[in-house]
Amino acid sequence: MKGFVEVSLYLTLVSLRVIQIFSCPDVCSCLRGVIDCYGKGLYFIPEDMEVDTHTMLMAYNKITALKTLSFNKYPYLQCLELQNNVISNIDPQAFRHLHNLSSLDLSSNQLTTLKPEVFRPLSRLTALNLGNNRLARLYPGVLEPLVNLQILYLHNNALTGLRVEILYNLPVLKQLRLDGNPWMCTCQIQYLLSWMIDNAQKVNEKERTLCGVPKYLDQFPIMKIERDSFDHCQQYFTLFEYLYILSVGIALFFLSILLCLLTGSAIVCYERLLLRAHRRPRVYKKKTDRKRPSVSNGHHIPVCRI
Repeated sequence: MKGFVEVSLYLTLVSLRVIQIFSCPDVCSCLRGVIDCYGKGLYFIPEDMEVDTHTMLMAYNKITALKTLSFNKYPYLQCLELQNNVISNIDPQAFRHLHNLSSLDLSSNQLTTLKPEVFRPLSRLTALNLGNNRLARLYPGVLEPLVNLQILYLHNNALTGLRVEILYNLPVLKQLRLDGNPWMCTCQIQYLLSWMIDNAQKVNEKERTLCGVPKYLDQFPIMKIERDSFDHCQQYFTLFEYLYILSVGIALFFLSILLCLLTGSAIVCYERLLLRAHRRPRVYKKKTDRKRPSVSNGHHIPVCRI
């Protein structure tokens, strides 16, 4: 009887532990690996949900940040929807264990920047939506780990330019949205334009991808600009090149002044050493007289004076 009670108590504790570990948030619904928390007023990612979760729907909540290892307990996650929250910060380690993630929606948040290493674990990601944020620039290496990315949405942000290397590092890209950004249609956009023309079948919303500046091209479709319009750009430097040349010139100027000062100081020191050498008094040794004193023989006769 005592053994039966002990076994029953043990099974009860194990059952409670399993329920505690693999629980579903009260406000959400969980079924067959899908956790649906759409519009539940959540301020953070719930913890201790099913480990074998493959789809997590967290859109239309009040989540402000994705913290370190927010999803470390869900290695099988394949689809993650976080659109329409108020996310302004993503920790570089937030997606560390999501090696199986294939779809990530971060649209309609308040992202202003993305750290270069934030997407490093997501090598299997095929779809990324960053639209409707406040991104003003993308670092060149931020999307480089996404070698399997096929869909990229960057629409409705604050992008004025985009380094074309970012797109060349996405070898299997099939869909790209760039509309809704205030693109700067000056010399710096010629390489992006060339990529868009060469890959026109990949660019969605072409007619809505418009220039923001300069004023005479405001709201003009980027892809309607002729490539010949940038022929004159070869005669000019970009702003970065101007700043680089200016900084190099200033550095060389100060180095030349320093070199002149060092050279002048060395010459002055050398002249002073020579002057001191010429003014140094010379000491001459007097030769000793080695003549033998005269010797008189006999006695001196006193002389009497009268």
